[in-house]
Amino acid sequence: MADPLLQYSYLVTGVLEIAVPLLLGYFITKRYSVSWRVYEIGCVMFLVSLIRIPVNQAIAMLLRGSFSGGFAYLLLIAFPSLTAGIFEESARYVSFKFLVKEHDYRHGLMYGAGHGGIESIVLVGLNSLALVLILAYSQSSIPSEQLNMIAASPPYIPFVGLYERFMAIVIQLGLSVMVMESFSKQNNLYFMAAVIIHFLVNFVTLILLPYGIFVAEFVVTLFALGFYLYLRHASPNTVGSDRASLAEKENA
Repeated sequence: MADPLLQYSYLVTGVLEIAVPLLLGYFITKRYSVSWRVYEIGCVMFLVSLIRIPVNQAIAMLLRGSFSGGFAYLLLIAFPSLTAGIFEESARYVSFKFLVKEHDYRHGLMYGAGHGGIESIVLVGLNSLALVLILAYSQSSIPSEQLNMIAASPPYIPFVGLYERFMAIVIQLGLSVMVMESFSKQNNLYFMAAVIIHFLVNFVTLILLPYGIFVAEFVVTLFALGFYLYLRHASPNTVGSDRASLAEKENA
């Protein structure tokens, strides 16, 4: 039977994985006067980008049948990492080209909050809460081997997942601003850089995961720190014009 403390950990982290992205959107819309519509576009386009999942599954079957050993292992990590970069950054690119016409820092942030937020809510938060309900009321519905693995997890593990979500949201904010700058600076190298960096984040993290979850999270933290610094210095002229326009609105 799962430790009750582990269940409480999943409950707390599940709630936070849903609440924090929504609070982030609320903060950005209040701080920068950005419409929730941009957040919603980020949510929808992330979900659209998940069409890569059946593609990944089909290619994985093909790779397992064609390759073996360490090379196959690398390909099974590299391909889904690459499709994550291509599909998610393409979704951002399409959004800023056709749906979000305001190509400035604050709209890039709001889009990123929606993109990273819905990822946290749907893929992690809701799953954490569902696991709490299953552990509390329907443990027999889980295969015994899987249940034993969950029960053996230390109570801090859900908080490691929560921390990873927060770091991932910072990365998603940075990637969104980077793709936005493809338009504000009229240079598609920003889009290409976003695809490559997204690939590297996923690939390096997964490659290092066998060495321990804390090693992998350390690497995620480094990427997040890099994007935090990037966001602090991104498009200073645009940030300045944003502040000027906000001041004009306040004085109007």
